[in-house]
Amino acid sequence: MHHIYIRAIIGIIWLAAAIVCGITDNFSMMGLYIVLSAVFLYSAYAQWKKGGKGGK
Repeated sequence: MHHIYIRAIIGIIWLAAAIVCGITDNFSMMGLYIVLSAVFLYSAYAQWKKGGKGGK
């Protein structure tokens, strides 16, 4: 279950980095960080919906 929390936290950190890049007008990196954030947050959400058992 902890890996779900770790993925969600990493996704939120990437999202915060994307916001900072948007504020500083670094749009190319903002796009990358949004994609990374979406991947981590989707992964955490999918695992959470599946039950979060981790294959046990």
